Amino acid sequence: MKLSPSDRAWFDKVLRAIAAAEAGPSEADLAQAPVLSDWKAAISPAGHVMLWGEVVNHLLLGNASIHTSQLIAIDPEAGWARTASRWYRLGRSIDALMAELADSMNGKAKLASSVQFALPGFANINDPELLQKLLARYIARVRGIDAADR
Repeated sequence: MKLSPSDRAWFDKVLRAIAAAEAGPSEADLAQAPVLSDWKAAISPAGHVMLWGEVVNHLLLGNASIHTSQLIAIDPEAGWARTASRWYRLGRSIDALMAELADSMNGKAKLASSVQFALPGFANINDPELLQKLLARYIARVRGIDAADR
Protein backbone atom coordinates (compact mmCIF):
# COMPACT_ATOMS: atom_id res chain seq x y z
CA MET A 1 0.00 0.00 0.00
CA LYS A 2 1.31 3.42 -0.91
CA LEU A 3 -0.33 6.53 0.49
CA SER A 4 -0.73 9.67 -1.61
CA PRO A 5 1.43 12.61 -0.48
CA SER A 6 -1.58 14.33 1.13
CA ASP A 7 -2.64 11.14 2.92
CA ARG A 8 0.97 10.60 4.06
CA ALA A 9 1.03 14.15 5.47
CA TRP A 10 -2.22 13.46 7.36
CA PHE A 11 -0.92 10.18 8.78
CA ASP A 12 2.33 11.85 9.85
CA LYS A 13 0.33 14.56 11.62
CA VAL A 14 -1.83 11.97 13.38
CA LEU A 15 1.23 9.92 14.37
CA ARG A 16 2.77 13.04 15.95
CA ALA A 17 -0.49 13.66 17.82
CA ILE A 18 -0.54 10.04 19.04
CA ALA A 19 3.03 10.36 20.32
CA ALA A 20 2.15 13.63 22.06
CA ALA A 21 -0.94 12.09 23.67
CA GLU A 22 1.03 9.09 24.89
CA ALA A 23 3.59 11.42 26.48
CA GLY A 24 0.80 13.56 27.95
CA PRO A 25 0.49 17.34 27.88
CA SER A 26 3.06 19.58 29.47
CA GLU A 27 2.04 22.57 31.54
CA ALA A 28 3.02 24.76 28.59
CA ASP A 29 0.85 22.68 26.22
CA LEU A 30 -2.18 23.22 28.42
CA ALA A 31 -1.40 26.88 29.12
CA GLN A 32 -1.51 27.56 25.37
CA ALA A 33 -4.47 25.30 24.63
CA PRO A 34 -7.95 26.61 23.86
CA VAL A 35 -10.69 25.75 26.35
CA LEU A 36 -13.54 23.53 25.17
CA SER A 37 -16.66 23.79 27.34
CA ASP A 38 -20.10 22.21 27.18
CA TRP A 39 -18.37 19.45 25.23
CA LYS A 40 -19.38 15.98 24.20
CA ALA A 41 -17.67 13.17 22.30
CA ALA A 42 -19.43 12.10 19.11
CA ILE A 43 -19.00 10.14 15.91
CA SER A 44 -19.20 12.13 12.69
CA PRO A 45 -21.28 11.01 9.72
CA ALA A 46 -17.98 9.76 8.21
CA GLY A 47 -17.24 7.67 11.32
CA HIS A 48 -14.57 9.88 12.92
CA VAL A 49 -14.53 10.36 16.70
CA MET A 50 -14.36 14.00 17.71
CA LEU A 51 -15.53 16.47 20.33
CA TRP A 52 -18.06 19.24 19.88
CA GLY A 53 -18.74 22.19 22.13
CA GLU A 54 -17.94 25.82 22.77
CA VAL A 55 -14.32 26.84 22.31
CA VAL A 56 -12.58 29.91 23.72
CA ASN A 57 -9.24 31.26 22.46
CA HIS A 58 -8.87 28.85 19.54
CA LEU A 59 -5.87 29.86 17.43
CA LEU A 60 -7.84 29.85 14.17
CA LEU A 61 -11.50 30.03 15.23
CA GLY A 62 -11.42 32.35 18.23
CA ASN A 63 -14.55 31.81 20.30
CA ALA A 64 -17.12 29.62 18.56
CA SER A 65 -19.26 26.50 18.50
CA ILE A 66 -17.06 23.84 16.93
CA HIS A 67 -16.40 20.21 16.33
CA THR A 68 -12.77 19.21 16.57
CA SER A 69 -10.55 17.26 14.24
CA GLN A 70 -10.11 13.54 14.93
CA LEU A 71 -9.94 12.86 18.67
CA ILE A 72 -6.78 10.96 19.61
CA ALA A 73 -6.97 10.83 23.42
CA ILE A 74 -8.98 12.30 26.26
CA ASP A 75 -8.63 12.46 30.03
CA PRO A 76 -11.67 14.31 31.39
CA GLU A 77 -10.49 13.92 34.99
CA ALA A 78 -7.16 15.57 34.18
CA GLY A 79 -9.03 18.12 32.06
CA TRP A 80 -7.46 17.62 28.64
CA ALA A 81 -8.03 16.18 25.19
CA ARG A 82 -5.69 15.71 22.25
CA THR A 83 -6.94 15.87 18.68
CA ALA A 84 -5.02 15.44 15.45
CA SER A 85 -4.53 19.22 15.43
CA ARG A 86 -4.01 20.38 19.00
CA TRP A 87 -4.45 20.08 22.75
CA TYR A 88 -7.65 21.28 24.43
CA ARG A 89 -8.28 22.11 28.05
CA LEU A 90 -11.65 20.69 28.97
CA GLY A 91 -14.17 22.84 30.76
CA ARG A 92 -17.61 21.69 31.86
CA SER A 93 -18.97 18.77 29.84
CA ILE A 94 -22.44 18.80 28.32
CA ASP A 95 -23.32 16.02 30.79
CA ALA A 96 -22.43 18.35 33.69
CA LEU A 97 -24.53 21.07 32.07
CA MET A 98 -27.46 18.65 31.86
CA ALA A 99 -27.03 17.76 35.55
CA GLU A 100 -27.03 21.47 36.42
CA LEU A 101 -30.18 21.90 34.34
CA ALA A 102 -31.89 19.03 36.16
CA ASP A 103 -30.88 20.51 39.55
CA SER A 104 -32.22 23.92 38.56
CA MET A 105 -35.58 22.42 37.61
CA ASN A 106 -36.30 21.55 41.27
CA GLY A 107 -37.52 18.00 41.03
CA LYS A 108 -38.70 18.12 37.44
CA ALA A 109 -36.14 15.43 36.55
CA LYS A 110 -38.39 13.82 33.96
CA LEU A 111 -38.62 17.07 32.03
CA ALA A 112 -34.89 17.72 32.41
CA SER A 113 -34.03 14.20 31.24
CA SER A 114 -36.04 14.77 28.07
CA VAL A 115 -33.68 17.57 27.02
CA GLN A 116 -31.04 16.23 24.63
CA PHE A 117 -28.01 18.05 23.33
CA ALA A 118 -26.58 16.80 20.05
CA LEU A 119 -24.77 18.03 16.99
CA PRO A 120 -27.00 17.40 13.95
CA GLY A 121 -25.80 14.41 11.95
CA PHE A 122 -23.44 13.23 14.70
CA ALA A 123 -24.04 10.40 17.19
CA ASN A 124 -23.10 11.22 20.78
CA ILE A 125 -20.87 8.76 22.60
CA ASN A 126 -22.27 8.37 26.09
CA ASP A 127 -20.16 5.43 27.29
CA PRO A 128 -16.62 6.41 28.41
CA GLU A 129 -15.37 2.82 27.98
CA LEU A 130 -16.69 2.70 24.42
CA LEU A 131 -14.99 6.02 23.70
CA GLN A 132 -11.63 4.66 24.90
CA LYS A 133 -12.08 1.49 22.81
CA LEU A 134 -12.89 3.53 19.70
CA LEU A 135 -9.80 5.69 20.22
CA ALA A 136 -7.57 2.64 20.77
CA ARG A 137 -8.97 1.03 17.61
CA TYR A 138 -8.32 4.21 15.61
CA ILE A 139 -4.71 4.42 16.84
CA ALA A 140 -4.12 0.75 15.97
CA ARG A 141 -5.59 1.31 12.50
CA VAL A 142 -3.38 4.37 11.90
CA ARG A 143 -0.29 2.47 12.98
CA GLY A 144 -1.22 -0.46 10.75
CA ILE A 145 -1.69 1.75 7.72
CA ASP A 146 1.56 3.55 8.49
CA ALA A 147 3.45 0.25 8.74
CA ALA A 148 1.98 -0.98 5.44
CA ASP A 149 3.05 2.28 3.74
CA ARG A 150 6.68 2.13 4.86
